Amino acid sequence: MKKVMFGLIAVLVATTACQKDPAAEISLGEDNASAQDYSVPAAGAEYEILVTANYAWTATIEGTCDVVVEPQQGKGGEKVVITVGENLSDNELASTVTFKAVGGDTEAVAPVSLKQGRLTSVEYGGVTYNVKKLADGNFWFVDNLRYVPEGKTVSDDLSAIENGVWYPIDATAKALTNNADTVAKKGYLYNIEAALGVAAGTVNTENYLSFDGARGICPEGWHIPSLDDIAGLVGRVAATKYDLKQDPGPIATAPYWNAEAGAALQSLAIADGFPMTKSYGYINVAATATKGTVLNVMSYIISSYGITKAADQTFNNQFAGIMIAATNGGSCSGAACNYRSGVVVRCVKDVKK
Repeated sequence: MKKVMFGLIAVLVATTACQKDPAAEISLGEDNASAQDYSVPAAGAEYEILVTANYAWTATIEGTCDVVVEPQQGKGGEKVVITVGENLSDNELASTVTFKAVGGDTEAVAPVSLKQGRLTSVEYGGVTYNVKKLADGNFWFVDNLRYVPEGKTVSDDLSAIENGVWYPIDATAKALTNNADTVAKKGYLYNIEAALGVAAGTVNTENYLSFDGARGICPEGWHIPSLDDIAGLVGRVAATKYDLKQDPGPIATAPYWNAEAGAALQSLAIADGFPMTKSYGYINVAATATKGTVLNVMSYIISSYGITKAADQTFNNQFAGIMIAATNGGSCSGAACNYRSGVVVRCVKDVKK
């Protein structure tokens, strides 16, 4: 009997010794899909993935995207959030997040592939705007804004200064037009208060210098160009600290400044992918002789920097802007513009890389 029991125990020990831990297994899934390849928008995105494994697992990240994985380790089944930041580089980016489980003398891996495009457009208010990283290193709208601020209507009434949003100019007719093709090409015209998203009469003697770099009616993460933004492109901005008479500032390095011409040039801007033309025009509310008229001999891309506050608040406040000269292909230097004139708006990305 003892011999029989010994034999049985020996068989059990031998059987147990031959058993191995199961091989490592890991799988990934989402609520509605099991895809593991993602085309990530330039603005970044967040993905929630269910990681299922029969052993403890870890996540490793390789590549050029700005990626955060939370948590980076776990056991069994756990939801993981993969967050991809903005791509503000000049290149398309790619990364791989690899989930790995080890056990039973084996390892199992499950990769997630992330491919991220460059920032070339922004959708805002139902409109897609082309954007570009210009030679100053900033991302700019290269299309004129055609966003209607809350509480405003687009007007063809030149006297609607308090409303402050107008249709663009038909250069041939020298009149405002609601033609869809013209609107798509030229955007709307705004006075500075409408562009800043503040009520008419808000800009005054005490605060006109306080709006520099404000978001205004730009999308979240963007702003109305600051004084530094426009000086960084065109160099000189008259009547500011970047005036030649005061401080040459960035003139030596501004990409659109031409020392020989003594001005920034439209041709250099256009070559950089930043279109501009006098035909955008503007609505003049300043000079008595031409007040309340459409002018197509020059245009302005407005900034949020207040230059002067004269005694007559209604017609003589000045904000800096890029003045697109009368001759296409001519200058595009920084200058002062009446704050209630109707001018074009382009937005600048908040983050600079």
